Amino acid sequence: MKSFVILAMLMASAALAQPGNGAPRTPSEIAEPGLSYGTVDNLPLPKTILFSVSPDDIAADAEEWARRGVQAFFMDYVAREWSSDIWAKDGKPWTIGESDETFQKAKEANAVCRRIGSETFLKIAFDHCFEWFNDTAWQQAYHNFKQFAIFARDSGCTGIALDIEYVGEQYDFDWEGYSYDGYTRADLVEKIRTRMTRVIQILYDEFPDMVFLTFPEQGLSLGGVIHAAWIEEAALRGAPGGVHYCTEHTYRNPNIRYMFGHAWACNAVFDRLLSDRAKRYWQEECSIAEGIWPFGFNYQSVYEPGMPLEEFRQGYAASLMASARYNWIYSHNCREQLIGRGLDQYKGEADLQAYLDVIAKREVVTDAKYVALARELRGMRLRDYSEDLGLLPVISFAGPADSPTVRLNPASASDPKKVAARWPVALAYFRGDTVNLREHFNTQTDWMVIGPFANTQGFEGHHAVYPPETELNFAAVYDGLNGKVRWRELRGGEDRLSVDFTQVYEPTEHVCAYAACFVTSPTERDVLVKLGTNDSGKLWIGGKLVFEHAQEGTAYLDRDIVSVRLPAGTTPILLKICNGENNWGFVFRITDPAGGAIDDLRLSLNEPK
Repeated sequence: MKSFVILAMLMASAALAQPGNGAPRTPSEIAEPGLSYGTVDNLPLPKTILFSVSPDDIAADAEEWARRGVQAFFMDYVAREWSSDIWAKDGKPWTIGESDETFQKAKEANAVCRRIGSETFLKIAFDHCFEWFNDTAWQQAYHNFKQFAIFARDSGCTGIALDIEYVGEQYDFDWEGYSYDGYTRADLVEKIRTRMTRVIQILYDEFPDMVFLTFPEQGLSLGGVIHAAWIEEAALRGAPGGVHYCTEHTYRNPNIRYMFGHAWACNAVFDRLLSDRAKRYWQEECSIAEGIWPFGFNYQSVYEPGMPLEEFRQGYAASLMASARYNWIYSHNCREQLIGRGLDQYKGEADLQAYLDVIAKREVVTDAKYVALARELRGMRLRDYSEDLGLLPVISFAGPADSPTVRLNPASASDPKKVAARWPVALAYFRGDTVNLREHFNTQTDWMVIGPFANTQGFEGHHAVYPPETELNFAAVYDGLNGKVRWRELRGGEDRLSVDFTQVYEPTEHVCAYAACFVTSPTERDVLVKLGTNDSGKLWIGGKLVFEHAQEGTAYLDRDIVSVRLPAGTTPILLKICNGENNWGFVFRITDPAGGAIDDLRLSLNEPK
């Protein structure tokens, strides 16, 4: 195995500190130092929405919540999701309207909120997948949405909130439920747009002055088709309540530059997706409502802070600043504690009251620079903020679905021309056009692979040394998770960007696998090895470990960049990818130091003779 020299390592996901749950933190998760907090004239604070509360709890606690800094609620546990019969929640589907017990409770809750100046939004989730091409099924869905609107309007809700997250697998073109038998990707995009335009038409027909909220952000996935369709229809009608875009990426990324940068990134997406009329409406009537998640870790039952106090303070202040009309709190594992109950469950070492004070005081960052930026962002003004924030929204692609996404990268490490060149590719993909991502980005999707090996809790498999790390012998047979394992060829699709191990191995969770190939260069040269792993990853070049990402992660194109001196001749490359849950795979390519393709570099599955 040939040797080489590592020149530098640039890691967008660099580990900088340790939060309470032991995982490394990225720059977006660390508070900007040296900022001042307080109140600011001429920067009206948004109403803070609590996610999510039943009508009974709203009626009982709305006044106490108002004292604690919360002035609005996602009303939940009424219509759990789009396929629900909202009039059957009380167990008596024959009671409709004023005689319905759930309706009566919602009406009582809304009366309490009106009296104290608080607001409510009937929340409906997308919990079950849609049959986009099933006309009969959609007649029932349309009926349900009509009943949701009638219920929300007549019970006195401020508006409606649609949470489209839970069918997220349907927002990838490669979802297993899409056969493309008799239709194309472009046909699918148009059908989704048509269905969801009709949904919002029905809601507005019954509740024309509703305030409409939707979440989470979807970027350039098929979920983005849904959101764009809703904004277009609202613009066509001149809907007075506006469309308010509630973000989840901001949950645990409280650094003020990243909070502001995310609002910029959302604006940048809609500037490219919307018609001119809808852009004007977006600017004049809509807003971004940034969310924050103060407690718990990854939906586990943990009653302690999810971030240090200073980070929560800055993230909450930034959400108040960037959000013109609403910001919001995700209250999983903390709702009772936030209102002063169940304090015996709190396990954090930090003073709980200090966290509660942040919400109640509603202080913002008072530094003039950030106040001025907040005013611009609230006005939905789209300009280049890279000099102000040190960040730039860039198009990336996330494997294994290979869907385009927008990420915030350090501005100093981003070539504006290359950033601009990726937008047309992403938008073509978004429209359903045929795009050969492998050819466009020159990624390596053909590998020799072996696995699975065990990756028990805590990513122990990432740190374990399995035989492929000690020898690169494609004829060898080893003990794996399910018995004997052997090296095999994996040939990626011609248009694939990434490698998806979930299509290769079983089981797919709490496992590891290896991928190997050879790179041949006619000369010694400096190159950039660019990769993204889902979840953890290790990279050996020439037998030496040159990169390690030791925690959960997403396989973004070029997420991590390693600068390497590649010797002349043939050098082996070995990757180890370990998965916790859900997606499992990686994306890998080699470029010249400027990010361009290297014409005389050859990647092969076997060492040339």
